[in-house]
Amino acid sequence: MKKESFKLFFYKDSQLFKKVVIAENFSLMVGSNSICDVMVSNKRVSRNHCQVIYSNSDDLKLIDLESTNGTFLNGIKLEPGIPYNLNLKDQVQLAGVSGILISIGSENTQSRDLENQKNILELFKNKDLIIVGRDSTCDLRINDTRISRKHASIKKLSDDKFLIKDLGSLNGVYINGSKLSGTKTISKNDNIFISKYLLKIDGKAKDLSDELAISAIGIEKIYPNQKKGKKALHKMDISVPSRSLLAIMGPSGCGKSTLLKSLNGESPPTKGRVLIFNQDLITNYEYLKTQIGYVPQDDIVHKQLTVEQSLFFAAKLRIANISKADIKVKIDQILSELNISHIKKNLISDISGGQRKRVSIAIELLTDPMLLFLDEPTSPLDPQTIEDFLNILKKLSENGTTVIMVTHKPEDLDYMDEVIFMADNNGGKIVYYGDSTQYKNYFNVNNAVSVFSQISGDNSKKWVEKYSNPRPLSTTQDREKVLINKSNQSPIEQFFWLTYRYFKIKTNDKVNTSIMLLQAPIIALLACLVFKEVTLSVLFIMAVSAVWFGSTNAAREIVGELPIYSRERMYNLKLIPYIFSKITVLSLFSIIQSFVFIYILYFYYSDSNFDIYFNNPFSAFIWMSFLTISSTFLGLLLSAIFDTSEKVLAVVPIVLIPQIMLAGLVAKIGSTTVEFVSYMTFTRWGIEGFGNIQGDIVTDNPLNKTADAVEFLKNNFHESYSDHFNSSGTLSLDFIAIFCLVSIMFISLYLILKSKDSI
Repeated sequence: MKKESFKLFFYKDSQLFKKVVIAENFSLMVGSNSICDVMVSNKRVSRNHCQVIYSNSDDLKLIDLESTNGTFLNGIKLEPGIPYNLNLKDQVQLAGVSGILISIGSENTQSRDLENQKNILELFKNKDLIIVGRDSTCDLRINDTRISRKHASIKKLSDDKFLIKDLGSLNGVYINGSKLSGTKTISKNDNIFISKYLLKIDGKAKDLSDELAISAIGIEKIYPNQKKGKKALHKMDISVPSRSLLAIMGPSGCGKSTLLKSLNGESPPTKGRVLIFNQDLITNYEYLKTQIGYVPQDDIVHKQLTVEQSLFFAAKLRIANISKADIKVKIDQILSELNISHIKKNLISDISGGQRKRVSIAIELLTDPMLLFLDEPTSPLDPQTIEDFLNILKKLSENGTTVIMVTHKPEDLDYMDEVIFMADNNGGKIVYYGDSTQYKNYFNVNNAVSVFSQISGDNSKKWVEKYSNPRPLSTTQDREKVLINKSNQSPIEQFFWLTYRYFKIKTNDKVNTSIMLLQAPIIALLACLVFKEVTLSVLFIMAVSAVWFGSTNAAREIVGELPIYSRERMYNLKLIPYIFSKITVLSLFSIIQSFVFIYILYFYYSDSNFDIYFNNPFSAFIWMSFLTISSTFLGLLLSAIFDTSEKVLAVVPIVLIPQIMLAGLVAKIGSTTVEFVSYMTFTRWGIEGFGNIQGDIVTDNPLNKTADAVEFLKNNFHESYSDHFNSSGTLSLDFIAIFCLVSIMFISLYLILKSKDSI
């Protein structure tokens, strides 16, 4: 690439303040002197600090002019008076931590969509209503495919009051970081975010991708459960130019993933500030999350869906007002870019680990993020797949996406622009941040593997002391904030697509779903073989089976998709639609199980040879469905409490066995305490409900072969039952008791899921 196509981007306190195009016979003086070509008002910057020169016969050069506080190229301090070559994506820092950052970018990668745009206020001189969009007829035209043809309208109400309206755009309009719903009155000082552009009434539109992608200022991370004085991240400053590739490396436990999560909002820093494209991450999170892609270590795709289905549902859940035709075009484009078009119709479970990682990235690329965070994406990949994968990341960077990834593999650095090495020294300390080709000289080693021995254990102390961060630093107050994740997507729409997706997951997983549905006929047939009459034991088996079906059906449904849930919750997932999507689909299967179970019992026990028929099968079906659906909340609660499926499965028997013991049939309830505890079980109220529906049952008493089921049960309950409830033994009490248990579990489930949010 010719040097004439390069641009110099000057940043101060994370904000772009000047662009300079490289030309033939180019010479540029930078310093605090007013006669310099670029004047920098900073006490640490020398009057004539450095010079950039270029001629057709030579490379682009940088020379430090014997500045007091030095000039740094990609983190390495330059020798005064010696010319150094400058290349695309190089970074120059003036005067260390308090200096100015200069980024070398390509002219053709910078946005030309906003060139020669008029001041918005000037547009109101001729009319009171202007249209913003990419259509050629718009008053303010932004030629970007992420902008809808007619994106938004702005109406002048007075000299300082304006009415803005979203015209059904795909990617929305954000006012001061919050999504616009309908219309809103704004002033000249309000920030209007449309895709990657920042608009102000009294200023020209600005392409945010020209700003620093990330500026972390004085960030620290302390987890509440850590001992006093121990930090996950020690105070640090980081500046990442846009369209760059940054790797984060270091020994296990040094804080790599913690740093990544602090920068992307999953777990914001305890102190300090994170600016994304010069916008505060906390206060503008609702907008910025639409510009951030994040693929954690675990896959964020459902293995029971096809690649195409995964992307389709992700698009429906993340992008408002998008049609099926637009989704198809977008999916085909992204799959082609990632070289996985050939697996479009394959189930996720049938593709390789490397392909699954690309599908996870494809999901994030649906929203055209400017920033992509990856946590150890190359760990499960073979060398050939890694090379292909890293070339894809390089292409994404060239197309405008800033990529930041945690990695353990030294060979990944061959494709990175910069690298951060973190030391194993009480965690969370940077020992190198600079060019990915210069770290060997810095550590005086021959390969990256040798670096790890230098920055592990006691060896790391000298590197921690040596490192000085040459990034710009702004004065900021330490502060602690809670990141509030809001979504303006319709809860009903989100519920629909979550339910549809979950139903497809269950129906695509034919083996497990078949096993789940076969439980009902198998247990019902066994009950018919074992119990020759309609006894209390039959009602007991019905109640226990209902609780078993509901709780086991749901026990792995949240914990099994925690990485997916966490990422979607971080983006825009609402809890109520999520919970009820699970309940809705599981309820459908519960109803099928209940129908099959009750029908088999009714078919068997309705023969004229039996002394007691199976009474009122329809009511029994309704009650069993209600009991099974209610038990689903118990399973979901267990699934939300624990972090692995193995833990949930280990706890399920501990929860279900008391349901059997306290039902009042295995043993008589002999104390008030045990009686009270039994009120907390579904089977206690479930078997009594079946007793109310069935009426008479067959007993083992030869003198009185039939008895009222409820009265028989009440003899096994403690005598205090009648004292506690005037309506003891009635179906209405059984219903109210189960409903109360469900309400408690629903609230607990909601709070537990809420506690998993980013803080």
